[in-house]
Amino acid sequence: MITVKTLAVAIERRLGHSPAEAREEARTVMNYFGFRDTIIDNAIEPEDRKVFYLLSDAGLLQSTWETVPLLDGRNWRIFYWTLDLGAIERWQRDEAEPPEEQVYQSLPAEAWSHPPSAG
Repeated sequence: MITVKTLAVAIERRLGHSPAEAREEARTVMNYFGFRDTIIDNAIEPEDRKVFYLLSDAGLLQSTWETVPLLDGRNWRIFYWTLDLGAIERWQRDEAEPPEEQVYQSLPAEAWSHPPSAG
Protein backbone atom coordinates (compact mmCIF):
# COMPACT_ATOMS: atom_id res chain seq x y z
CA MET A 1 0.00 0.00 0.00
CA ILE A 2 1.30 3.45 -0.90
CA THR A 3 1.21 6.03 1.88
CA VAL A 4 2.08 9.71 1.96
CA LYS A 5 5.41 8.79 3.54
CA THR A 6 6.17 6.12 0.91
CA LEU A 7 5.37 8.47 -1.96
CA ALA A 8 7.28 11.34 -0.34
CA VAL A 9 10.44 9.25 -0.06
CA ALA A 10 10.07 8.16 -3.70
CA ILE A 11 9.60 11.78 -4.82
CA GLU A 12 12.57 12.93 -2.77
CA ARG A 13 14.84 10.25 -4.20
CA ARG A 14 13.54 10.34 -7.78
CA LEU A 15 13.29 14.11 -8.22
CA GLY A 16 15.81 15.32 -5.64
CA HIS A 17 13.22 17.48 -3.88
CA SER A 18 13.67 18.49 -0.26
CA PRO A 19 11.89 16.31 2.32
CA ALA A 20 9.39 19.10 3.06
CA GLU A 21 8.63 19.71 -0.63
CA ALA A 22 8.31 15.97 -1.32
CA ARG A 23 5.93 15.54 1.65
CA GLU A 24 3.74 18.40 0.42
CA GLU A 25 3.61 16.99 -3.12
CA ALA A 26 2.86 13.52 -1.77
CA ARG A 27 0.04 14.89 0.41
CA THR A 28 -1.43 16.72 -2.57
CA VAL A 29 -1.45 13.56 -4.68
CA MET A 30 -2.58 11.15 -1.95
CA ASN A 31 -5.45 13.44 -0.94
CA TYR A 32 -6.93 12.61 -4.35
CA PHE A 33 -6.13 8.90 -4.39
CA GLY A 34 -7.06 7.99 -0.81
CA PHE A 35 -7.18 4.18 -0.69
CA ARG A 36 -7.42 3.75 -4.47
CA ASP A 37 -4.66 3.49 -7.04
CA THR A 38 -6.65 5.05 -9.93
CA ILE A 39 -8.67 8.27 -10.04
CA ILE A 40 -10.51 10.25 -12.69
CA ASP A 41 -8.77 13.38 -13.96
CA ASN A 42 -11.87 15.56 -13.49
CA ALA A 43 -11.43 15.29 -9.70
CA ILE A 44 -8.12 17.16 -9.79
CA GLU A 45 -7.95 20.89 -9.23
CA PRO A 46 -6.19 22.67 -12.12
CA GLU A 47 -3.37 24.02 -9.91
CA ASP A 48 -2.68 20.50 -8.55
CA ARG A 49 -2.51 18.97 -12.01
CA LYS A 50 1.04 20.34 -12.39
CA VAL A 51 2.21 17.98 -9.64
CA PHE A 52 0.51 15.07 -11.39
CA TYR A 53 2.29 15.85 -14.68
CA LEU A 54 5.61 16.26 -12.84
CA LEU A 55 5.22 12.84 -11.21
CA SER A 56 4.07 11.33 -14.51
CA ASP A 57 7.22 12.63 -16.22
CA ALA A 58 9.24 11.10 -13.36
CA GLY A 59 7.55 7.73 -13.88
CA LEU A 60 5.70 7.66 -10.56
CA LEU A 61 2.22 8.18 -12.03
CA GLN A 62 0.66 7.07 -15.30
CA SER A 63 -2.20 8.58 -17.24
CA THR A 64 -4.67 6.64 -19.37
CA TRP A 65 -7.93 7.39 -21.14
CA GLU A 66 -10.95 5.65 -22.55
CA THR A 67 -13.56 6.75 -25.05
CA VAL A 68 -17.22 6.12 -24.27
CA PRO A 69 -20.18 6.72 -26.61
CA LEU A 70 -22.83 9.22 -25.54
CA LEU A 71 -26.54 8.72 -26.23
CA ASP A 72 -26.46 11.36 -28.98
CA GLY A 73 -23.78 9.43 -30.91
CA ARG A 74 -20.81 11.59 -29.90
CA ASN A 75 -17.82 10.14 -28.07
CA TRP A 76 -16.60 11.33 -24.69
CA ARG A 77 -12.99 10.81 -23.60
CA ILE A 78 -12.38 10.12 -19.90
CA PHE A 79 -8.87 10.55 -18.49
CA TYR A 80 -7.49 8.67 -15.47
CA TRP A 81 -4.39 8.83 -13.28
CA THR A 82 -2.84 5.68 -11.79
CA LEU A 83 -0.12 5.34 -9.18
CA ASP A 84 2.79 3.30 -10.54
CA LEU A 85 3.05 1.14 -7.43
CA GLY A 86 6.16 -0.73 -8.59
CA ALA A 87 8.11 2.41 -9.44
CA ILE A 88 7.11 4.14 -6.21
CA GLU A 89 8.15 1.14 -4.14
CA ARG A 90 11.47 0.83 -6.01
CA TRP A 91 12.30 4.49 -5.44
CA GLN A 92 11.12 4.30 -1.85
CA ARG A 93 13.50 1.37 -1.26
CA ASP A 94 16.22 3.24 -3.18
CA GLU A 95 16.67 0.38 -5.66
CA ALA A 96 16.21 2.54 -8.71
CA GLU A 97 19.06 3.92 -10.74
CA PRO A 98 20.37 7.31 -9.61
CA PRO A 99 19.53 10.35 -11.72
CA GLU A 100 22.00 11.06 -14.53
CA GLU A 101 23.38 14.12 -12.75
CA GLN A 102 24.58 11.96 -9.86
CA VAL A 103 26.20 9.49 -12.24
CA TYR A 104 28.14 12.25 -14.00
CA GLN A 105 29.19 13.88 -10.74
CA SER A 106 30.67 10.58 -9.58
CA LEU A 107 33.05 10.31 -12.57
CA PRO A 108 36.73 11.11 -11.97
CA ALA A 109 38.28 14.17 -13.64
CA GLU A 110 40.13 11.93 -16.14
CA ALA A 111 36.80 10.84 -17.60
CA TRP A 112 36.24 14.34 -18.93
CA SER A 113 39.43 14.60 -20.99
CA HIS A 114 39.78 13.14 -24.46
CA PRO A 115 43.09 11.71 -25.73
CA PRO A 116 44.42 13.42 -28.86
CA SER A 117 43.15 11.76 -32.00
CA ALA A 118 45.64 10.10 -34.31
CA GLY A 119 45.25 12.02 -37.44
